[in-house]
Amino acid sequence: MHETTPEFATLYAHIRVILGIVVGLGLTHLLRNLARLVEEPREDRLYWVHLAWALFLILYLLHFWWWEFRFSHLSLMGLPVYLYLIGYTLLLYLLCALLFPEKHAAAPKDYFSLFYARRGWFFGALALVFLVDFGDTLLKGEGYLVQLGVVYVYRNLLFIAASLVAIASANRHYHGAFAVAAILFQSYWFLLEYGPAEF
Repeated sequence: MHETTPEFATLYAHIRVILGIVVGLGLTHLLRNLARLVEEPREDRLYWVHLAWALFLILYLLHFWWWEFRFSHLSLMGLPVYLYLIGYTLLLYLLCALLFPEKHAAAPKDYFSLFYARRGWFFGALALVFLVDFGDTLLKGEGYLVQLGVVYVYRNLLFIAASLVAIASANRHYHGAFAVAAILFQSYWFLLEYGPAEF
Protein backbone atom coordinates (compact mmCIF):
# COMPACT_ATOMS: atom_id res chain seq x y z
CA MET A 1 0.00 0.00 0.00
CA HIS A 2 1.10 3.55 -0.64
CA GLU A 3 0.23 6.81 1.00
CA THR A 4 -2.39 8.83 -0.76
CA THR A 5 -1.54 12.21 -2.31
CA PRO A 6 -3.84 15.14 -3.16
CA GLU A 7 -3.48 14.29 -6.86
CA PHE A 8 -4.39 10.68 -6.20
CA ALA A 9 -7.33 11.65 -3.99
CA THR A 10 -8.76 13.70 -6.87
CA LEU A 11 -8.15 10.91 -9.38
CA TYR A 12 -9.64 8.26 -7.12
CA ALA A 13 -12.73 10.40 -6.49
CA HIS A 14 -13.15 10.61 -10.28
CA ILE A 15 -12.77 6.82 -10.62
CA ARG A 16 -15.29 6.23 -7.83
CA VAL A 17 -17.84 8.41 -9.61
CA ILE A 18 -17.53 6.33 -12.79
CA LEU A 19 -17.67 3.04 -10.87
CA GLY A 20 -20.64 4.37 -8.93
CA ILE A 21 -22.48 5.21 -12.14
CA VAL A 22 -22.04 1.66 -13.46
CA VAL A 23 -23.01 0.09 -10.12
CA GLY A 24 -26.02 2.43 -9.97
CA LEU A 25 -27.07 1.40 -13.47
CA GLY A 26 -26.88 -2.26 -12.44
CA LEU A 27 -29.00 -1.68 -9.33
CA THR A 28 -31.45 0.43 -11.32
CA HIS A 29 -31.77 -2.28 -13.97
CA LEU A 30 -32.52 -4.93 -11.35
CA LEU A 31 -34.95 -2.83 -9.32
CA ARG A 32 -36.77 -1.47 -12.38
CA ASN A 33 -37.38 -4.96 -13.71
CA LEU A 34 -38.37 -6.34 -10.31
CA ALA A 35 -40.83 -3.47 -9.89
CA ARG A 36 -42.20 -4.12 -13.38
CA LEU A 37 -43.09 -7.67 -12.35
CA VAL A 38 -45.37 -6.22 -9.68
CA GLU A 39 -46.66 -3.09 -11.41
CA GLU A 40 -47.52 -4.39 -14.86
CA PRO A 41 -50.21 -7.08 -15.17
CA ARG A 42 -48.46 -9.38 -17.61
CA GLU A 43 -48.43 -13.11 -18.05
CA ASP A 44 -44.83 -13.54 -16.94
CA ARG A 45 -43.76 -16.98 -15.80
CA LEU A 46 -41.78 -16.18 -12.68
CA TYR A 47 -39.06 -18.49 -11.39
CA TRP A 48 -37.85 -18.25 -7.81
CA VAL A 49 -34.24 -19.22 -8.64
CA HIS A 50 -34.06 -16.38 -11.15
CA LEU A 51 -35.39 -13.96 -8.52
CA ALA A 52 -32.92 -15.34 -5.96
CA TRP A 53 -30.00 -14.49 -8.24
CA ALA A 54 -31.42 -10.98 -8.66
CA LEU A 55 -31.37 -10.65 -4.86
CA PHE A 56 -27.80 -12.00 -4.76
CA LEU A 57 -26.67 -9.39 -7.27
CA ILE A 58 -28.29 -6.58 -5.28
CA LEU A 59 -26.37 -7.75 -2.20
CA TYR A 60 -23.14 -8.10 -4.17
CA LEU A 61 -23.39 -4.65 -5.77
CA LEU A 62 -24.10 -3.01 -2.41
CA HIS A 63 -21.13 -4.86 -0.90
CA PHE A 64 -18.89 -3.87 -3.80
CA TRP A 65 -19.78 -0.20 -3.49
CA TRP A 66 -19.22 -0.23 0.29
CA TRP A 67 -15.74 -1.63 -0.41
CA GLU A 68 -15.10 1.35 -2.72
CA PHE A 69 -16.00 3.73 0.08
CA ARG A 70 -13.89 1.97 2.71
CA PHE A 71 -10.75 1.72 0.56
CA SER A 72 -10.74 5.22 -0.85
CA HIS A 73 -7.44 5.88 0.96
CA LEU A 74 -5.51 3.28 -1.03
CA SER A 75 -3.12 4.39 -3.73
CA LEU A 76 -3.95 2.89 -7.12
CA MET A 77 -1.40 2.93 -9.91
CA GLY A 78 -2.20 4.26 -13.34
CA LEU A 79 -4.41 3.44 -16.27
CA PRO A 80 -4.15 -0.41 -16.11
CA VAL A 81 -5.64 -0.48 -12.60
CA TYR A 82 -8.37 1.95 -13.65
CA LEU A 83 -9.28 -0.27 -16.61
CA TYR A 84 -9.19 -3.34 -14.37
CA LEU A 85 -11.65 -1.81 -11.90
CA ILE A 86 -13.92 -0.61 -14.71
CA GLY A 87 -13.81 -4.09 -16.26
CA TYR A 88 -14.80 -5.62 -12.92
CA THR A 89 -17.73 -3.23 -12.60
CA LEU A 90 -18.87 -3.82 -16.19
CA LEU A 91 -18.90 -7.57 -15.52
CA LEU A 92 -21.26 -6.95 -12.61
CA TYR A 93 -23.54 -4.90 -14.86
CA LEU A 94 -23.43 -7.65 -17.49
CA LEU A 95 -24.77 -10.11 -14.89
CA CYS A 96 -27.69 -7.77 -14.20
CA ALA A 97 -28.42 -7.41 -17.92
CA LEU A 98 -28.33 -11.17 -18.46
CA LEU A 99 -30.95 -11.73 -15.75
CA PHE A 100 -33.37 -9.20 -17.23
CA PRO A 101 -32.89 -8.73 -20.98
CA GLU A 102 -34.28 -5.49 -22.40
CA LYS A 103 -35.44 -6.92 -25.74
CA HIS A 104 -39.24 -6.69 -25.94
CA ALA A 105 -39.23 -5.46 -22.33
CA ALA A 106 -43.01 -4.92 -22.33
CA ALA A 107 -43.78 -8.43 -23.58
CA PRO A 108 -44.48 -11.31 -21.16
CA LYS A 109 -41.46 -13.47 -20.44
CA ASP A 110 -40.90 -17.05 -19.38
CA TYR A 111 -38.15 -16.47 -16.81
CA PHE A 112 -37.84 -20.20 -16.15
CA SER A 113 -36.88 -20.97 -19.76
CA LEU A 114 -34.91 -17.74 -20.07
CA PHE A 115 -32.80 -18.55 -17.02
CA TYR A 116 -31.75 -21.99 -18.24
CA ALA A 117 -31.29 -20.84 -21.85
CA ARG A 118 -28.85 -18.13 -20.70
CA ARG A 119 -27.24 -19.99 -17.81
CA GLY A 120 -23.99 -20.50 -19.74
CA TRP A 121 -23.52 -16.77 -20.18
CA PHE A 122 -24.69 -15.89 -16.67
CA PHE A 123 -22.60 -18.41 -14.78
CA GLY A 124 -19.63 -17.91 -17.08
CA ALA A 125 -19.70 -14.22 -16.19
CA LEU A 126 -20.22 -15.06 -12.50
CA ALA A 127 -17.18 -17.36 -12.46
CA LEU A 128 -15.16 -14.60 -14.14
CA VAL A 129 -16.31 -12.09 -11.50
CA PHE A 130 -14.88 -14.21 -8.69
CA LEU A 131 -11.68 -14.79 -10.65
CA VAL A 132 -11.29 -11.05 -11.26
CA ASP A 133 -12.02 -10.47 -7.57
CA PHE A 134 -8.73 -12.20 -6.70
CA GLY A 135 -6.84 -9.57 -8.68
CA ASP A 136 -8.99 -6.84 -7.20
CA THR A 137 -8.05 -7.98 -3.70
CA LEU A 138 -4.35 -8.09 -4.56
CA LEU A 139 -4.57 -4.45 -5.66
CA LYS A 140 -5.19 -3.60 -2.01
CA GLY A 141 -1.96 -5.29 -1.01
CA GLU A 142 -0.88 -8.75 0.10
CA GLY A 143 -1.53 -7.74 3.70
CA TYR A 144 -5.21 -7.31 2.93
CA LEU A 145 -5.34 -10.73 1.28
CA VAL A 146 -3.76 -12.28 4.38
CA GLN A 147 -6.22 -10.39 6.56
CA LEU A 148 -9.16 -11.92 4.70
CA GLY A 149 -7.80 -15.40 5.41
CA VAL A 150 -8.45 -18.76 3.82
CA VAL A 151 -12.22 -18.29 3.98
CA TYR A 152 -11.93 -15.68 1.23
CA VAL A 153 -9.86 -17.98 -1.01
CA TYR A 154 -12.23 -20.92 -0.49
CA ARG A 155 -15.23 -18.67 -1.05
CA ASN A 156 -14.01 -17.51 -4.46
CA LEU A 157 -12.83 -20.96 -5.55
CA LEU A 158 -16.13 -22.54 -4.52
CA PHE A 159 -18.14 -19.90 -6.40
CA ILE A 160 -16.02 -20.45 -9.50
CA ALA A 161 -16.35 -24.26 -9.29
CA ALA A 162 -20.09 -24.10 -8.55
CA SER A 163 -20.62 -21.71 -11.48
CA LEU A 164 -18.81 -24.06 -13.86
CA VAL A 165 -21.04 -26.92 -12.70
CA ALA A 166 -24.09 -24.67 -13.19
CA ILE A 167 -23.03 -24.06 -16.79
CA ALA A 168 -22.92 -27.79 -17.48
CA SER A 169 -26.00 -28.82 -15.49
CA ALA A 170 -29.65 -27.83 -15.81
CA ASN A 171 -30.60 -29.75 -12.67
CA ARG A 172 -33.25 -27.67 -10.90
CA HIS A 173 -32.33 -28.91 -7.42
CA TYR A 174 -28.69 -27.96 -7.93
CA HIS A 175 -29.57 -24.49 -9.21
CA GLY A 176 -31.98 -23.92 -6.35
CA ALA A 177 -29.43 -25.00 -3.75
CA PHE A 178 -26.69 -22.89 -5.38
CA ALA A 179 -28.88 -19.76 -5.42
CA VAL A 180 -29.86 -20.11 -1.75
CA ALA A 181 -26.29 -20.91 -0.68
CA ALA A 182 -24.99 -17.90 -2.63
CA ILE A 183 -27.38 -15.50 -0.86
CA LEU A 184 -26.65 -16.96 2.58
CA PHE A 185 -22.90 -16.92 2.06
CA GLN A 186 -22.87 -13.40 0.62
CA SER A 187 -24.81 -12.19 3.66
CA TYR A 188 -22.44 -14.09 5.97
CA TRP A 189 -19.40 -12.71 4.14
CA PHE A 190 -20.60 -9.14 4.50
CA LEU A 191 -21.12 -9.57 8.25
CA LEU A 192 -17.82 -11.45 8.62
CA GLU A 193 -15.84 -8.78 6.80
CA TYR A 194 -17.42 -5.75 8.40
CA GLY A 195 -19.17 -7.00 11.54
CA PRO A 196 -21.13 -5.09 14.20
CA ALA A 197 -18.36 -2.47 14.46
CA GLU A 198 -19.55 -0.92 11.19
CA PHE A 199 -23.04 -0.24 12.56
